[in-house]
Amino acid sequence: MATVADLATLKSYLGIQTERDDSVLQADLDAAQRYVEPRVLATDWLADDVQLAVLMAAARLYARRRSPEGVAGFASDGLVVRIIVQDPDIYRLLEWHLDLDQAGVA
Repeated sequence: MATVADLATLKSYLGIQTERDDSVLQADLDAAQRYVEPRVLATDWLADDVQLAVLMAAARLYARRRSPEGVAGFASDGLVVRIIVQDPDIYRLLEWHLDLDQAGVA
């Protein structure tokens, strides 16, 4: 089954059934696509891994609205749990599809 990073799939991925946040979700999806697309090989854009990475990035942006200061919550010992800058799962999905001429090598 092919994964497609569109609004309906993002809503399903997040378990959202209402239309209340559709404009926010679409903006997050557009931003995720603008971030990922230039970094991957054009021939790989429709690969399931790439499309799932876009969905995950959009979901991450959507969830980020609830943590404007980068705080995801608090651990049981009272320490702050921060949101990491890069999601390693998204990177792993993209790593075989990167256009190294565009993405750069660290």
